[in-house]
Amino acid sequence: MKWIEVSVTTNDLASEILSEFLMEEGANGTEIVDAKAFKQALEESRYLDYADDGLAESYGPHVVVKAYYPEGTDPEKILAHISQRMDELSRQMDTGPGIIRWQMRDDTEWKDNWKAYFKPFQFTDRIVIKPSWEEYQPQAGQTVIELDPGMAFGTGTHETTRMCAVLGERHLKPGDRVLDLGCGTAILSLVAAKLGAGSILAVDIDEAAVRTAKQNVINNHEAQRIEVRRGVLSDIDRQPFDLIMINIIADVILSLTDAIRGYTHENTRIILSGIIKSRRDDVVTAWQAMGFRLMEEEEMGEWVALVFYA
Repeated sequence: MKWIEVSVTTNDLASEILSEFLMEEGANGTEIVDAKAFKQALEESRYLDYADDGLAESYGPHVVVKAYYPEGTDPEKILAHISQRMDELSRQMDTGPGIIRWQMRDDTEWKDNWKAYFKPFQFTDRIVIKPSWEEYQPQAGQTVIELDPGMAFGTGTHETTRMCAVLGERHLKPGDRVLDLGCGTAILSLVAAKLGAGSILAVDIDEAAVRTAKQNVINNHEAQRIEVRRGVLSDIDRQPFDLIMINIIADVILSLTDAIRGYTHENTRIILSGIIKSRRDDVVTAWQAMGFRLMEEEEMGEWVALVFYA
């Protein structure tokens, strides 16, 4: 199968916003290539051979966001929309070089090549992530999650996902009813299940993410506890959850401030991630204005994650 690959050379700060935008523009999947993240993974002792130096060096000093569109898509139209979005973002933040390119690709060139660089790694103190094609013998106290990202976002290497998981370890209680909003590959849902959640509802707007999430849930034998749905918050019947995890972007999190009340009780814990540091105060102010209590926060790189109690 042939695809149109669009690449935007940017920086870490703008990469996830651009990835989200490219999906909204009809991409079947996106990929964030970040040499700095690979190098950091190698340097941190808790990672287990995630990638090699040669791969990291090959990507150069910038972050590249790649998006994949079906054959027949008008690339010039897509590039024009991206250029307009980059202009808008550059007025708000540093967006890096902003180089936009496209090329026709055959998916047989790359669809399995990346697997050579996705290795088992320590995700949190208790959780190890491993792809299905890799062997890994867990050590004492470790729990293994088998994860195949497919074309969906969420291998667990990004700071926003890792912070959400770390905070989940601290705030999840056995038997909790959990909502994972913007679940991606269902990595956070699987973490919640392995930590003892009673039930998890995983929701994502992207069809590719939902397909991948469902398969990952089956692969980890958690189909009885994790339900995966396609949709948004308003598609879920109002009901109280004990723990809510939202790993999206600040603008979406702000848009949920009022509606999320319909899914909480007096002891609900809410973990918010995907927030650029510059938007931290906006989120805190909005959520506190709705009566939510800020209990804890984490920072990694340019990102912040927050824990609110209802």
